[in-house]
Amino acid sequence: MADQTDAVPASRLPAGIKPPAVMVPVLPTGDAILPLLREMDERHVYSNDGPLNQRFAAALADLLQSRLTTPARLHVATVSNGTVAIELALRLRARRGRFVIMPAYTFIATAQAVTNAGFEPWFTDVDADNWALTPEIAQELIARLPELPAAIVAVSPFGAPIDQRAWNSFEEKTGIPVVLDMAAAALSLDGVGRVPACVSLHATKMLGIGEGGAIVSEDADLIAAARSASSFGFEPGTRLAARRGGNHRISEYAAAVGLTALAHAAEKEFRLKALAKAYRHHLGDAPIDWHAGFGERWVSMTINIGIPAKHVNAVTAGLDERSIPWRRWWSRGCHTHPPFATAPRERLDVTDDLGLRIIGLPFHELLTDDQIALVSETVRKGVS
Repeated sequence: MADQTDAVPASRLPAGIKPPAVMVPVLPTGDAILPLLREMDERHVYSNDGPLNQRFAAALADLLQSRLTTPARLHVATVSNGTVAIELALRLRARRGRFVIMPAYTFIATAQAVTNAGFEPWFTDVDADNWALTPEIAQELIARLPELPAAIVAVSPFGAPIDQRAWNSFEEKTGIPVVLDMAAAALSLDGVGRVPACVSLHATKMLGIGEGGAIVSEDADLIAAARSASSFGFEPGTRLAARRGGNHRISEYAAAVGLTALAHAAEKEFRLKALAKAYRHHLGDAPIDWHAGFGERWVSMTINIGIPAKHVNAVTAGLDERSIPWRRWWSRGCHTHPPFATAPRERLDVTDDLGLRIIGLPFHELLTDDQIALVSETVRKGVS
């Protein structure tokens, strides 16, 4: 029974423990953002790159910059959502061409952004160990394509760090533009360089503001162009469209939430890492796959584990029996969705394997240790 839960007799659950929700977004409260809303009302500025949005973009750049292991100057363009961030980055950077190379194993928004930007996705497989498209995989594919791709979109798997320095080097060596879909990885950026990282600020992300996104790069000119493209192509202080664009801005209301969320980002990250460590403790030596460093070096708003293929049905049936919700957050891959069923692709053996085995467990700030123990015990039973 994929991705659904039904009510079950209470006797199937330990006394006093309720089945957890799979995700509960927690954003700043109305009281917390009230001072900024009052500022906004005093100015009567509610959108159009207002002062709160400008402060938010600068504060976000400062926060992300402070976490880099190598000093760099980051620039940020806020946009209406993470999908638009990828789309605009492609419009601004891609070469002439038909195809954009991208992994099939990603959330469907990546493929939608590629097509919205006017290109056709060429699906490729991912690395079995880090679940991501790597420069090595892309380089090997390029040699066999009928034509050079317009761009490459690499994806952070579920918020994990990816080798941004390697992708910058790849772009310099090949001349093929790269865009990084790091929707869930805002707090995992490092070695940013010129290649833009597109992050989501959706309520279900680490720096959630309700709905929004951002493009992050060391390339100030690219970020200036992205700001322009997000506002009908207007240049600052003019009513002249210098480039094609659209209305992809965030409101001052969203920026107010964002400024408040940034102030508590470290606390949220700390709490989620503690929950991740609790899961790892309760799951112990169960024969499951973890993404390297999860709960220690990095964390995101979902927890995803790899179940041995022969145990997937037993684990999911056990979760269903206890009304414990689970998800395949990336379904079985983009190529399994009808709009992309005929898109060109490579062999997707790893993608097909991961699409079956990787499942998301309940993970959010309201989880109790008893609930984590319940979920973990159910998984352990399924793989035994």
